[in-house]
Amino acid sequence: MFVKANFGDPSTESQMEACAVMAMRMMLEDFSDEKGCSFPDALVRFAGSRTYQMLFDYDTRLWAEGPDYLRDVWMREKANSARRTS
Repeated sequence: MFVKANFGDPSTESQMEACAVMAMRMMLEDFSDEKGCSFPDALVRFAGSRTYQMLFDYDTRLWAEGPDYLRDVWMREKANSARRTS
């Protein structure tokens, strides 16, 4: 029998915000290193995205996912946006 561990969710908005900021920072550090851009430039790009808005809308639970998942959501948003403008 498989028993799923329940570590619980952060209980306060400030804890959810801390999780969101940590995932965002880790994702943007990897992104900026990989793309050869500065962290502040990557942050400005990300802050203008719908993914950023979703990250800080705690009902979406995007804050509870890891940086790799967050980056995937952002990259899919950018790809979809590029397809609509071409």
